[in-house]
Parts: sequence; C-alpha cells; structure tokens
Amino acid sequence: MSEVKWIKLSVNMFDDEKIKLIKTMPEGDKIIVIWVQLLCLAGKTNDGGLVYMGQNMVYTEEMLATLFDEKLNIVRIAIQTLEQFGMIEVTNNGLIGITNWEKHQSTDKMARMKEQSRIRQQKYYYRNKLRELGINVDEQGFTDDIDELKTMYEQIEKPNVRLTLANETEVRSKKKEVRGKKKERDSRKFTFDDTQYELASLLWEKVKANFPKTKEPNLESWANDIRLMMEQDERSVNEIKAVIEWSQKHDFWYANIRSASKLRSQYENMFAQADREKRQEESSTTKPSGNNYINDWSEFEEMIEGD
Repeated sequence: MSEVKWIKLSVNMFDDEKIKLIKTMPEGDKIIVIWVQLLCLAGKTNDGGLVYMGQNMVYTEEMLATLFDEKLNIVRIAIQTLEQFGMIEVTNNGLIGITNWEKHQSTDKMARMKEQSRIRQQKYYYRNKLRELGINVDEQGFTDDIDELKTMYEQIEKPNVRLTLANETEVRSKKKEVRGKKKERDSRKFTFDDTQYELASLLWEKVKANFPKTKEPNLESWANDIRLMMEQDERSVNEIKAVIEWSQKHDFWYANIRSASKLRSQYENMFAQADREKRQEESSTTKPSGNNYINDWSEFEEMIEGD
C-alpha cells in the first residue's frame, strides 16, 4: 500500500486535555514529539494507523530510537505513556497502532468527499442539460439518480433511440412543447410588411455590392428595424429609401452602415452631414440666399437619381 504524502493535525492539538497533561510530565515535550513522529510513520505505512516496516517486520523500540534520534529510555517512556492515555495500542508482538486513526486522519472520508463532489457536479450538469430541453427536473419525485439522468439526456439527444425510462412519454411531450413554444416565439419576434422587407432587401443589395464577402444577414430582423424606423421614428418610405441610397454611395458612411439597426441608429448623424454637404456644395457654386437647409430626405431623391 502506497504511503500518504501528508497527515492531518488539529490546530487545537495543544488544547487537548491529554496533550496538556503529557506536557506537565518529565520529558513531556519529547513524548509529544515522538507522538507526532509515530503519526508520520503511520502515514507512511498507510494501513489504518498501524506502524510497521513490512508485513512481517514491526518496529522495535531500538529501531524507533534510531529513527527518532532519541534515547532508548525516552522512547520506552513515550510508548508507555501514549498507551496509558489510549493514544496508541501495542500488541503482544510489539505492533503499534494509532487509536482512532481513521477518525482523526479521515483518509477514507476525503475519498468519499471527492466522489460525492464528482457525483454532485455530474448531477448538476445533466439536470441543467435536461432543463434546457424543457424537462421539469425540479418537480417532486423526479429521479435524482446520476445514471438515470445521464441515460435520459443521452437518449433524448439521439432521436433514433427509443427511451426505455418510465417517464418516456413525458420527456418526449415536454421536448415537443418546448420546440413549439420556441417556434411560436420566433414567429412573433419580428413583425413587418412587404414594403419594409423590400427596403431591407434594398439595403442588403447595396451592402453586398460594396462588400461581396459579407455574410447574408437575417433580412427579417432588418425588416423589423425598418418597421421601427417607420412606426417609432416616423420616417417615411421615401426618406428611408433615400438614406439607404445616399449612405451606400458616401465615402465614409458606406463602410459604417452595413445593417438596418446601424441605419436607424445613425440616421440623425447622416441627415446632419447630408444637410451640411448640400449647403457646402451650393455655397461653392452660387451665393446662398434664404434657407438652404434640408427639410427631409426626399429632397435628395432627385440628386440621387441623377448620379
């Protein structure tokens, strides 16, 4: 049996009644040191607190005196004292055993704790996976067995494998219900009409012409953004069409407006820049008179069509 790499000592060790009494005895400090050394030897043996060199060889008092670098009479006094206090047991053939080793060192307990932790993590993993599939794992009476949870998840993920668990019907029904709700949510996620979809398609055609390698977007999402521009921002069809055309021809904006959501969020900035550029263009050709500000995007339609 392989030796352990460490042993556990309580931080309250020196508050223990037995340790306090031993400290008051002659050579008490040395006895306590020998006690710790015996604990270490028991850890090396790793056989339930027994202290021996091999299956057929126990440590003699002389051997311990050599190992502990201590006088033989001190080792004898220590063994007698520790045995009297019930801290060790000594058999007729001299085999020393640490009393309540398993209780104090908890080697098996640590192994059990690790195993319990592993099982808890697996249960958490598979319960979450089943929950994502719409299975009510929190209802009363639902299995808590790790093997059943794992089997249930694996079989649900393999549609060609028939479930053999008792709650097969419920599992399939729940999964179908979840998929139906998801489909219903997706269908309600975006609302738009044909005109709004056509404007979204127009923007996509312009973007694709400028950036041919761009991945095709979700046009339904784009159409929904166009709808919001019309309903919430009160932009007309002609205004939206004009800003699409203008932005995709502009030296700066064509690289920045590559989605309907971006078109909507930057509308005011583009409007202001278009207004500024229009006034600059007019001032360079004729002396401005009166109000040359743009009132809406429809004023650009003729200019865009003439390009």
